[in-house]
Amino acid sequence: MPRSEVPQPGMWQQLRRRRVTRTVLSYACVGFAVLEAMAFVISRHGLADSVGRVVMGTLVLGFPLAVVLAWTYDLTPKGIVRTPDDEGAEAPGPPKARMRRPAWLVLCACALALGLVLRSLRL
Repeated sequence: MPRSEVPQPGMWQQLRRRRVTRTVLSYACVGFAVLEAMAFVISRHGLADSVGRVVMGTLVLGFPLAVVLAWTYDLTPKGIVRTPDDEGAEAPGPPKARMRRPAWLVLCACALALGLVLRSLRL
């Protein structure tokens, strides 16, 4: 007799369960507001354009970090806890070894993006 398997939720359901979509939309709205405020402050006070580029670079570099943190952790009344892998499961213990490679890939991508931003600013 075949063993009945629980169907795995799709990627969109995982993103919604982990509240990544909410984080992405919130980050986009706040980032847009920050950029508009910086454009006003730069034009009003005559600051250099490099200030705007630094703010934009910071927002761009912060986006992948916000997505990874939203995927990994959840904000609950108990505080910040690790999001369980299963929908019905409680928060697991220490991180598993399979999470190490994606974490290094994200870290390398952020370092590469930072290098590109700094190169474009010629710092």
